[in-house]
Amino acid sequence: MNCLIDNPAKKCNEHDFLAHLPKTSLDLQLKSRKPRWGWPELLLSSLSHAYPGRPIMTEFFPQELVNAIIDEVRDFNDLKACSLTCRNFSSHSRALLFQELKLDGRPAYRDAFQRFHDFCVVSPHIPSLVQTFCIHGYHRSHSPHPGADTVNSILQFMRNLKVIKFYDVTSFTDFCDGSMARLPSHSFREIHLYDVFFLENGFDHICAILQGSPNLQRLFVHHTGPMALPMFGGDETSRPRLDHTHATHHGPPIRDLSVVSKYDYKCPAFIEAILETRTCPLSINELQRFAFSLSESIDFQHLGEMLTLTSGTLRVLSLTFNFPNASRDLPLDSLPIVGIGHLSKVAFMITYGRDGPYYLRWWIQSLKKVIACDETPALRVMDLELGPSFSLANPAAQPEWNEFDQILSSPPFDDGFRALTIQVQKRSSDEHVNQWDESPLALPSESVLGGATPHRSVEVRAKHLKAQFPRLAGKGKLSIKIIHQSEAGYAM
Repeated sequence: MNCLIDNPAKKCNEHDFLAHLPKTSLDLQLKSRKPRWGWPELLLSSLSHAYPGRPIMTEFFPQELVNAIIDEVRDFNDLKACSLTCRNFSSHSRALLFQELKLDGRPAYRDAFQRFHDFCVVSPHIPSLVQTFCIHGYHRSHSPHPGADTVNSILQFMRNLKVIKFYDVTSFTDFCDGSMARLPSHSFREIHLYDVFFLENGFDHICAILQGSPNLQRLFVHHTGPMALPMFGGDETSRPRLDHTHATHHGPPIRDLSVVSKYDYKCPAFIEAILETRTCPLSINELQRFAFSLSESIDFQHLGEMLTLTSGTLRVLSLTFNFPNASRDLPLDSLPIVGIGHLSKVAFMITYGRDGPYYLRWWIQSLKKVIACDETPALRVMDLELGPSFSLANPAAQPEWNEFDQILSSPPFDDGFRALTIQVQKRSSDEHVNQWDESPLALPSESVLGGATPHRSVEVRAKHLKAQFPRLAGKGKLSIKIIHQSEAGYAM
């Protein structure tokens, strides 16, 4: 929810703040999932049939009726779907509405912080309802910045904060040095950093926040790191590292860790700090879910160490392969064979889909290690997502797929393994089957097209890929889906 009030000079109180919430269409079907229809819902249902497609505005109803309707809301999504804006929300619905708050620091909303601060002063009971606080779009070049006292004061009001999220923040150090200096005093259960950049001491601030959250369970660090690579020594081509001086003690035992970087941004600082026992900002002794991106060879070494350290607890592993031209520039014999016998679910997202068979060969080596050790594998589910360049290759000419099918369909995997799902990205939303795809497995030869390589659609490739898994398909354990790039990304 964005804090937006039309008139900055107007005194900001609870009525004004709620009255300016966005009005969206009323969806009564959301509430029909539970058999609790009373007279407010029946009246609204009749009105919605009388005025189909029109949002129902509260100024047409007595205030008592509006309050009764809002009191029937039991779900946060139901409340967001309603266009009802009343002057006095019930305490139950108010708590639902303010569970998650988003303040936007982009220029169009540059006074959002001050407006919400004024609102907190007038209605101090409201910010104590906030459990998730999101800060979006704070950039160093923006002026004016949210004042240190303003944000600190807001945080003072938020006594029950459990989750903090940063999105698109180009100067995390500015927050921690001033306005967000109070962050370590909160005990967070979740911390999310998405596209966050910091200066030299930014990592020390993050360590302090982690140390102040002994009940931290989930940490997400996505596309986050130093603002400029040269500050870590060397030139732009140097592999960035973080040498922080923060004296950490035994960190919080998190259960869910995600350290993911974009394919063109490589900074192993966080994972190296975690693997460094002396300065580790958190404990992975109870880690159950781990997401990681691999953009260079050292990342495979880090992955091997993490899997070794968490072999007793880790169950879900999600990997994003970002290495360009891996089959050409990443020697297979240089990659570690990792221990995976304890994993029950594995997800791969391969940015460069044409390298799918190469990474599969690396994974097959680890599967064979499980077989050689005579282990009883825990693997039950595996998901693969292939980037759009996958459609440039011919699955029938890649024996890795068939070998993968054979391993998962044979002992010791066959009894416990339940499902393999492969998602193939389209290049574009309007990509369709070519005119020569008349039979499910027919591919034109180059001679048919005068020596040119045909542009075969992703649907054709998906059919050929499915044909490489006759054993899993025969047991109903294979699913191949075609998705658009906007749908890319797996859920842990």
